[in-house]
Amino acid sequence: MKTTAFNPLGRSSRPTLVALCAAVLGFTTGPLLAQTFDVGSNGILGDVVITTSQTIDLPPDGILHYRSLQVDSGATLSFRRNARNTPVYILAQTTVVVNGTLDVSGSTANPSPNSGGVGGPGGFDGGQPGFDTEVPAGHGYGPGGGRPGTVSNCGAADGGGGAFGNAGLFNSSVYGNKSLIPLVGGSGGGGILGVTGGGGGGGGAILLAANTSIEMGGVIAANGGRGGTCNNRGSGGAIRLVSMRVVGTGTLSALGGTTQNRGFGSEGLGRIRIDTIDRTQLRFAPVSGDFSTGGNLLVLPPVVPSLTVTEVAEVVIPEGTIPATIVLPFGSSPNRRVKVLARDFGRTVNFQVAVTPDSGPQQLVSAVVDNTTINPAEIFVDIALPINTKVTLHCWTIPPPPL
Repeated sequence: MKTTAFNPLGRSSRPTLVALCAAVLGFTTGPLLAQTFDVGSNGILGDVVITTSQTIDLPPDGILHYRSLQVDSGATLSFRRNARNTPVYILAQTTVVVNGTLDVSGSTANPSPNSGGVGGPGGFDGGQPGFDTEVPAGHGYGPGGGRPGTVSNCGAADGGGGAFGNAGLFNSSVYGNKSLIPLVGGSGGGGILGVTGGGGGGGGAILLAANTSIEMGGVIAANGGRGGTCNNRGSGGAIRLVSMRVVGTGTLSALGGTTQNRGFGSEGLGRIRIDTIDRTQLRFAPVSGDFSTGGNLLVLPPVVPSLTVTEVAEVVIPEGTIPATIVLPFGSSPNRRVKVLARDFGRTVNFQVAVTPDSGPQQLVSAVVDNTTINPAEIFVDIALPINTKVTLHCWTIPPPPL
């Protein structure tokens, strides 16, 4: 599993500054800017017009290369997560026009089978429901995952809502940065007791980048999923638009999921970012999320630092493949070693390994790896893993990066 670190420092900061300076210099010469700005699309998918609702499979890297893309009014384009659960990257050589809907929202907790909601592409799943004191509810997944609840009714012991751009209900684990570089989605709500007690899935993450313009009259949705019973909804996800010119009268939505008794809330908002030179026609209504604008036309950073779990309990997990999950059977020793690989930080990295079981609370184990001169650098972390329950492992940097 390759988990992107949320604090892009070290070697990745210089390309960002160089790319931004180049874009500003291009603007001073008029037509040169439009000629030199290139989002990196190879155009292999051609000119595509979406006239009816459909769901497409994401490629392994999550990148969709268009010459142009148009989503017509009344049509919804959604996406199936790939094995690595990457964000959705839509790159166009000319224009992207959205008059319908692009949707990367997380799903509602599912009572059949009993499970938490699934995160949108690039987002994290909701926690699993619990059944009794011996099978407690699970923590929401992701850096802002909500706590598990200990009761079956809504109240002070309710499962926590996912956090991202701001705090979720009973949850202040804000993470990420306003630039949305690197791009990451929302976190899941915590589970509670009962078959309808799964947490909502976190909203996914989507990037639209076009050489010429992005025109928005429709909707881009990266909302969190509703919790199964109470306020344990997933957080909103991430939306980023990058183009020379962005024209907007549509809706950008990265809300925390709904509840049975409340509508969309102000907790657990995702992040929305627009990077463009021409802001004269930005009239989005509404914009629901932690919103910012800028002029950084860097689309995909050439180097993104990463933390990866590459071995758990002597089971090797190839870098950049599937998430790290394991089940230790009855009679196993809980004391295990987890190998973590750090790549392209160019510094010493303080990080946490998050051990999230399907049943029971999350465990966070802090460690330090020196990635200053050795790249990649590896370190073993000693962790006590739960027995006879599925466990998922993620890594992220600490302390949280600045907002």
